Amino acid sequence: MDLPSILAAFFRREAPLAPADGLVVAFSGGPDSTALLWGLSRLAAGGSLPLTAAHLDHGMDPGSAGRAAAAARLAHRLRIPFVMERREVPALRRPAESAEAAARRVRYEFLEEVRARAGARWIATAHHRDDQAETVLLRLLFGSGLAGVAGIRPVHGRVVRPLLEVSRAELAAALSAGSAGSAGSAAGLSPVEDPTNLDPRTPRNRVRHGLLPALEAAEGELAPCLARLAERARGAAAVLESRLAPLLGAETLRGDGGGVAVERGALERLPAELLPFAFAALHRQAGAPYPAGGAARSEVLRQLAGRTRAGCDCGGGWRWEQERERLILRRTAPHSGRTGERVTDFTYTLEVPGELDIPEIAARVRLTRGPVEPWMRGGSPHRAGLVLPLTPGDHVTIRNRRPGDRLLPLGAGGSRRLKEVLIDRKVPREERDRLPLLCVGERIAWIPGVTIDQRFRITGETTAWVAEVTTQ
Repeated sequence: MDLPSILAAFFRREAPLAPADGLVVAFSGGPDSTALLWGLSRLAAGGSLPLTAAHLDHGMDPGSAGRAAAAARLAHRLRIPFVMERREVPALRRPAESAEAAARRVRYEFLEEVRARAGARWIATAHHRDDQAETVLLRLLFGSGLAGVAGIRPVHGRVVRPLLEVSRAELAAALSAGSAGSAGSAAGLSPVEDPTNLDPRTPRNRVRHGLLPALEAAEGELAPCLARLAERARGAAAVLESRLAPLLGAETLRGDGGGVAVERGALERLPAELLPFAFAALHRQAGAPYPAGGAARSEVLRQLAGRTRAGCDCGGGWRWEQERERLILRRTAPHSGRTGERVTDFTYTLEVPGELDIPEIAARVRLTRGPVEPWMRGGSPHRAGLVLPLTPGDHVTIRNRRPGDRLLPLGAGGSRRLKEVLIDRKVPREERDRLPLLCVGERIAWIPGVTIDQRFRITGETTAWVAEVTTQ
């Protein structure tokens, strides 16, 4: 495989480079990014393509500083300018943000800063065909729609992924076959491995090292098929977006973090089958990195159908709000959360174990795993022990009440309407919309200070999920 030629073809086809345009290469020092940096160094051998290798020391394990030093040595051997910064990702995690998501966000913020300082046109990452297959499989497992199955895009904003048609094994072979003798050759390059890529608590690692190999052992090579599925989904999504654009007539907002505005009627006139694609297109137009999750999208649609004033948080710091007859997607504005104020509907998705802030009620919800303790059997107003069908990396929903909510209260003889339960427990009317309900799927598992659903009670277990609500 001629890696420099593959890279040259990608930049001709997908991300044209004018003379003196620069590239920032996301360089971990691992095998994939080392192959990318080596291939680009051969492509830039004439000096017309300025390269910068950018390494983020994420501080997530004791060996990260050593890997940063090794990456610097690799870049020096290839005679590529090297930029490195250390940013303690664990300290920079946002509420309800997984370690993996925080590392990705901080890494791309760093890469964009390096790109801007260098005046480069593109940021190049070493995502390859196997990464694409893992992404598609993950999104299928999480129930993603067409936009999610489209996987990793070859060009997204300033970020390019020129290796999506190349496998991990092909990259390793190209690196080992690099011609010896010149200062820029692959000879003598010894990539470093990041141990966080082996952590089984991370969903991607479970897919990479467990699920995907098991499927391939039974069905044959699966990665190329999943990569083709992503390519076809991207094509279908692009056609859908082009057809939806004139129907939506959305306006891109400038200033104050950007956003997008669309007439409420434009969404209401669309067939229900097209609404998920419309929301995904609007999120991309607004500049949000990901579309809203299924729970948030369903909540906005519920409000639209009920002719109520729409408003819903949709994750990642973005929120839909209604202004007259327009729906506006913008970055989340802080809420005071004072008692007595009207609380808008809220819906959040929490990856477990983890925690998140609910600005509408000035509270924080935390869900962790721990041993069963005596207090769990007696009840507590702000915490509960629950037996939930969850594993690390799964998701729960935190929301306030909705019309028609039901549950099976602890000790009750059958299912009851939530409204009746709150009345029986003498919860003041003004406090009912402020209660953060912990939901597993469609089921309400816990109402802080009120009850848990009997189906999630502790029986003979020794460990349980511990749910807590604290005020800010």
